[in-house]
Amino acid sequence: MKKEGEEKIKQINSSANPVNGKIIAIILTITILIIGTFFYFAASGRSNGLVVSNSEDMNSDVSQKQMNTNDNLNNTEDNYKYAILGVQADNIYVKTNPGGMQKLFYYHPVNEPINVPLLEGNMEEYLIHSIGGQEYYPLIVGYEEAEIMRQKRIFYSIGDSIKNFFGKNVVIVGVMQRTDGIMDMAYIMPLTEEELN
Repeated sequence: MKKEGEEKIKQINSSANPVNGKIIAIILTITILIIGTFFYFAASGRSNGLVVSNSEDMNSDVSQKQMNTNDNLNNTEDNYKYAILGVQADNIYVKTNPGGMQKLFYYHPVNEPINVPLLEGNMEEYLIHSIGGQEYYPLIVGYEEAEIMRQKRIFYSIGDSIKNFFGKNVVIVGVMQRTDGIMDMAYIMPLTEEELN
């Protein structure tokens, strides 16, 4: 009888041992983290995860407008979303506007081809314009940034010019297709960080 009681006490003590509880908690936490990481990366591959691509992806002959199915469209968007970031990250910079807001820019010269799916505009207009004897630089605006600029009545449509945009005169030549990523808030123009105020 005494031995049975001692065995029950040992069983109770071993099950109430705080070290065993901590080990179980650690194992559960690690398991949850592994499963969560798997689902995170699986989901980011379909939504707005960072896709590092090479220049061959940028020069694809297939435009986004030619793709009709949602699966193909989503795959193209995933490849495009951050392709610019993956190809020449040195060309990305941030400027602060007079209101203290930071704006993301991507430098791309006018004499080099670029494959940017546009919602509005035409890539053939990505060149320096002469308006009233002054140079106006082409500006392609990300989807979300274009919405904000239109709400603030900075521009209304493609072809509108803006004077003193970070110290330069620009003309809106395109609005990028929505990517649900960082490029929705970016500007593409042929000016480097040093050339803008």
